Amino acid sequence: MANPNSYCFSLLSVLLLFTSACSARQLPRQPSELYECQLDTIHAREPDNRYDSEAGFTETWDSTRPDLRCAGVSVLKRTINPNGLNLPSYVAYPELHFVEQGMGVLGMAIPGCAETYEEPQWERRGRPQLQQDRHQKVRYVKQGDLIAIPPGVPYWTYNYGNTPLVIVSLLDTSNKLNQLDQVPRRFYLGGNPEVEHSVKQSGRKHGDEDTNNMFSGFDSRFLGEVLKVKESIIRKLQSPEDGQGKHQIIHVKGGLSLIRPPLEPEIRSEEEKTRRKREEKVVEEEEEEVVEDEPGKREHREWRKETRKQKEGESEGEGEEAEVVKEKETKTKEHRRHHGERESSRHGERRQEEEEEDVKEEKQTRTTTKEREGQKGNFLEETVCTLKLHEDLAGSSQADVFNPRAGRITSVNSLTLPVLKLLHLSAQWVKLYKDGIFMPHWNMNANSVMYVTRGRGKVQVVNSEGKSVFNGEVRRGKLLVVPQNFAVAEQAGNEGLEYVVFKTNDRAEMNTLVGRDSAISATPAEVLGHVFGLSPQEVNELKNNRNEGVLATPDSRIQDDFIEMV
Repeated sequence: MANPNSYCFSLLSVLLLFTSACSARQLPRQPSELYECQLDTIHAREPDNRYDSEAGFTETWDSTRPDLRCAGVSVLKRTINPNGLNLPSYVAYPELHFVEQGMGVLGMAIPGCAETYEEPQWERRGRPQLQQDRHQKVRYVKQGDLIAIPPGVPYWTYNYGNTPLVIVSLLDTSNKLNQLDQVPRRFYLGGNPEVEHSVKQSGRKHGDEDTNNMFSGFDSRFLGEVLKVKESIIRKLQSPEDGQGKHQIIHVKGGLSLIRPPLEPEIRSEEEKTRRKREEKVVEEEEEEVVEDEPGKREHREWRKETRKQKEGESEGEGEEAEVVKEKETKTKEHRRHHGERESSRHGERRQEEEEEDVKEEKQTRTTTKEREGQKGNFLEETVCTLKLHEDLAGSSQADVFNPRAGRITSVNSLTLPVLKLLHLSAQWVKLYKDGIFMPHWNMNANSVMYVTRGRGKVQVVNSEGKSVFNGEVRRGKLLVVPQNFAVAEQAGNEGLEYVVFKTNDRAEMNTLVGRDSAISATPAEVLGHVFGLSPQEVNELKNNRNEGVLATPDSRIQDDFIEMV
């Protein structure tokens, strides 16, 4: 049974979920300094720092850069090698993770939620000194997934695959749920890992500060009294073995044996093994029958078949006779019961009424108890503990916008992933085919952070003064910040262009400058003529020559008979 204090925390989380209907527009993001979003130049950046670990490495972008400070976010990228475990940690602000490559599992420790994954009892045979292991839900993550991490919730990640697991994370440090400052900081539950984002932001040199986990700061005697464990265990909690070092990602020798439901490929593999064993067994039996099939044995098998048929016929006859006898007995019992009810009707009426009142009171008591239990357990578990925290963002079947020649766009917001309403965040996946164009547009109510996962392309960004603050090429691994209402346009190169966009609003809204359903097409022709000094013919060409949506191709003369096979 969960701790009542944890239930209170979960109840607050539930209330936050319902009260978070106020969007980011009602909770404006306030930069720490005036005019810090007056950007004359924006750069497509690679990571500024790298921290090597035993089983991978972490790369971070300096959040003191003007563009990241304007957006109020920070970004990091983790590469976890096979059998690598990223240590459990939590932060004071929401996070959005995008799986760029690989597969793995992610576990969270959500307060007030039950440990629904448990070890079978038969696996404890031979280990009587150990109790049955239980833990909270473990989530599979794969390439293209988007994972939402609420603030203050510890989580860990493990790579069980054969290729590196690469995760790009947005840290929304200026989110209203963060009551600390905007300096990125992480709280580790275990190990003594190297601090992230420590360079330049804290004024200390790399490696100067001593780092410890959350257990290290408590008095060892106090921990011994609280946990009721040996002193040797306390020492390991506060200061892990020297071989682990200051690593954020450690190597698990032999891999982790986790309690988790198998994936479909694993199920199919087991079913295939079982089917092969059955087929091999049938072949062996047939071979034995061919070798040992003598005349006497054939006659014996035929005699057994005939005997089985006779028994089945006899059982059917016996069944008919049994039904007749049963019908007679039923009629006799009904007659006796009817006669007895007449004699005892007077004496049993009062008793029956009393019993009905007792049953009614008992039902009311049970209903009240169930309602109370539901308020404490079921209600919370069905809202907080079963929250959907990840979504397939890059899946081809999930596309919201699709142009067979230009590309596709998929968006995930609080409508498709409700937990984003609490975090005030959303994301968008864009895949542009060769020479595909994402029409000039702007985000009306959100800053956006673009990270390129594959290919190359050209991006142009224009600020409020009509000046080009970025006009250059982006490629895999580059990060580009586009502040709110700055106009941006992208075009893919010969390799195509794929990127994820993190947005600082759970219901981010976009508007286009040109094309169908754009600001130009929505404006009357007379107005456009006077604003730009155009003739009616020129206005007509401006409004109608490009009649595509947000995705377009360099040549708008698309053949009508073009069919894309998907």
